[in-house]
Amino acid sequence: MIPKKFSGVPRNFLGLPKDAGSPEKSKVWILPIPYEATTTYGAGTRFGPDAILSASLQVELYDRRRKIEPAGELGIATLPSLAVSSKSPEEMMNRVRETIEEVFTGTPQPDLLVVLGGEHSLSAGIARALSNLWRDKPWVGVQIDAHADLRDQYEESPFSHACAGRRIVEHAPLFQIGIRNLSREEAEFLASGPPVTTVFAEDVPAGEYLAELARFVKDKYVYWTIDLDGFDPSIMPSVGTPEPGGLLWHDFLAILDTIARHAAAVPVLDVVELAPIPGLHAPDFMAAKLVYHAAAALLLGPA
Repeated sequence: MIPKKFSGVPRNFLGLPKDAGSPEKSKVWILPIPYEATTTYGAGTRFGPDAILSASLQVELYDRRRKIEPAGELGIATLPSLAVSSKSPEEMMNRVRETIEEVFTGTPQPDLLVVLGGEHSLSAGIARALSNLWRDKPWVGVQIDAHADLRDQYEESPFSHACAGRRIVEHAPLFQIGIRNLSREEAEFLASGPPVTTVFAEDVPAGEYLAELARFVKDKYVYWTIDLDGFDPSIMPSVGTPEPGGLLWHDFLAILDTIARHAAAVPVLDVVELAPIPGLHAPDFMAAKLVYHAAAALLLGPA
């Protein structure tokens, strides 16, 4: 079932023709949510989904690692943008929750739903939906991020982008990768023993954490949230809160292949916090390529 809370006309991811990207024929659905309400430094994440869709038109369909065009194997449908509520962050999270639930209780439904944000607060609504949908499934969260996002509230809101990780861990164990900035409150929360595994950015290059990640996701349903500020600003400057020392492209591919090889399924992936910089196309393109490579690996297997 395709939810009705939409606005605007969709621009097909990768520029696929309508007959190659209908929901009925597609294993992958792209859901843009151009929501921005709680950002606290640089702004512009509401323009992220459109920038990713625009950049995707330049992504080659051919995957040299697999020697195929995954788009043809999968089918990729782009839904219209979810209409944004300006009443309150909580109202918007309820709208996100309802929409995710409608997607996965209707017919047809995707094997993989990719949510394009927008700010990271969207993850609170997604996690709530999955908690309802997956009551009988073993599921976990994986988070790529520069920030722990484990505050209980920020600026008097539990639905701030700074609370995304905390809202996920209320429902499932969480594995964080690339963290390099956290508050005293978050450090104390981690010390209290919540079901959170945190891999700090300085430990990523060695790759030793990948074995632990494999064990964490093995035979689990995975909700994967990617805050693009988890990447180093040398390759991803177009974020509201850039932090030096983050992931590089091949770090991401190693994480992707690990999850694809060991998880039971990854039905939901979100890619959030792109704040496009006019005239700077590389970060937008990287985000679009990331989505395409992720869809290929998660549904067709690691390269």
